[in-house]
Amino acid sequence: MELRNCPECGKLFTYVARNLCPACLKKEEEFFKEVERFLKEHRGATISEISEATGVPEEKIIFFLREGRLITSSSNLVLECERCGKPIRIGRFCDACRSVLGSSLKGDEQKRAPERDAGKAQPESGAGRSKMHIAELYRRSRSKI
Repeated sequence: MELRNCPECGKLFTYVARNLCPACLKKEEEFFKEVERFLKEHRGATISEISEATGVPEEKIIFFLREGRLITSSSNLVLECERCGKPIRIGRFCDACRSVLGSSLKGDEQKRAPERDAGKAQPESGAGRSKMHIAELYRRSRSKI
């Protein structure tokens, strides 16, 4: 268990899964439910309209969209891809950038795999041959006396 300061209110809390204290996490969940309720009734609302009507900061609404928790078909809630700037509705990256980033990560992993294996010492013969057994150590120590 790790102690951290809440980035929202500054209180000390025990970090479990989210980087918010229980009180701020509860407040964030209330914000989310309020935004979700509002969007069910006002489907075409913009981020600023949602913020004004619900009192939820625009940054929180954008966070919910980027996190993928808030899904809407409205074209008014448009984010920008963090890589190319193309308009998107959810997440951080557009489909094209997501596939490029995913393939580059897979390529890097395949390049690194042989390097990791090359650094490992190969056993002389048999599995774990370089390891010494306790009985062998005992016998060697007795022969030196």
